[in-house]
Amino acid sequence: MAENCLIVIPARYGSQRFPGKVLAPIAGKPVLQWCWEAAVKSRLGRVIVATEHERVLAFARSLGAEALMTSPACQSGTDRVYEAYRASGGRPAFVVNFQGDEPFMTSATLVKAFKKLKASPDCGIATACARIKEKADISNPNCVKIAMNSAGRALYFSRCPVPYHHELSDLKGYPYFKHCGFYVYRRETLEKFVRLKPSPLERLERLEQLRAMENGIGIAVAEVPALGPAIDVPADLKAAAEFLRKIRR
Repeated sequence: MAENCLIVIPARYGSQRFPGKVLAPIAGKPVLQWCWEAAVKSRLGRVIVATEHERVLAFARSLGAEALMTSPACQSGTDRVYEAYRASGGRPAFVVNFQGDEPFMTSATLVKAFKKLKASPDCGIATACARIKEKADISNPNCVKIAMNSAGRALYFSRCPVPYHHELSDLKGYPYFKHCGFYVYRRETLEKFVRLKPSPLERLERLEQLRAMENGIGIAVAEVPALGPAIDVPADLKAAAEFLRKIRR
């Protein structure tokens, strides 16, 4: 563990759209286990699973993971990460929010975003994106899109297709980018973020990263190869199984 970094996996059992999704199996392995294994493999630092449910706590500990209970009143994954950070007994320079519904996140993606933040002193947060290859994802509100500048600084996140491709534009074939659902925070940025009230754009899009942007916090974005589907609704389990079949051929 070479970095002054804490990885927290917020693993909420009581998801509104898919209760218990973090324990749902993909190829015989629960979603949470896929996430925890990638976090450990990154070797960025200590890994903690943070949950509000005894079933998730027991499963995480059965893997040998460090796990703790957090309040069911946490309003977001980042609030749960912050509670775990406060309970961890240390003050790491960097804290990773590795959301527990991203089974195909890779250790390489985590490391690339971490390095992007270290190389971006003007930013308090880093994340990652991948080029969208499936046309259906462009209009899918569960696929969050990112608009950014040439230096890899986020300009906006949306569930709608951004940037809009005007029919008269001379930029033909300009790609759309999918947001990979995790964040690397500088410690002081995380402490600032959780004190901010949910912002109007955040409440409209239901995307907490917009709270950071509305309050002037820069977000650096690392481009990575396309990842598999996140697990938002039960139908995503079928998409995940199909993704695995393709990459294992």
